[in-house]
Amino acid sequence: MKHYKDALQADPFAGFQQLYEGGTINEVACWGHARREFHEIHIAHASSTTAEVIERIAALYVIEAEIRGCTPEVRRSVRQARAKPLLDSMRT
Repeated sequence: MKHYKDALQADPFAGFQQLYEGGTINEVACWGHARREFHEIHIAHASSTTAEVIERIAALYVIEAEIRGCTPEVRRSVRQARAKPLLDSMRT
């Protein structure tokens, strides 16, 4: 990993954090882990916000299911057209 410069998807194990510190490796988080965290919060303290986040993550899963098996170009195009606006709106 010494000369690796790109994205890395890995479980949220604390030992991996040092890989991202230099700025040459970008962490690509897993929606499964993110969804689990929001689900646990929702179970403990249900709110419209946690419910909405869980629904939006489910919408991302639907998009991914629809494009599974497509060419990389098609997947990228669909993600840019459908998933990116969804993700961008989650920031607000």
